[in-house]
Amino acid sequence: MRQLIVILVLITWLYSCGETPSDSEMNNARSDNKEHMLSDQEKIIQKAKDPEKLIHEADEKRRQALEDQGG
Repeated sequence: MRQLIVILVLITWLYSCGETPSDSEMNNARSDNKEHMLSDQEKIIQKAKDPEKLIHEADEKRRQALEDQGG
């Protein structure tokens, strides 16, 4: 009888320590949302940097042209 009670207590303890599937799914969904949000922000930053590079290149060409003209 005592062994049965010990086994039942151990099984109950192990079961209560386990993670339910809904908890793990929720944690995965939260991490996916964060990665997705960050990837969108990275894309926006990259889009902002592309025209900035063009502006700097055009400015450098303009300065070089002014120097070549003697100004």
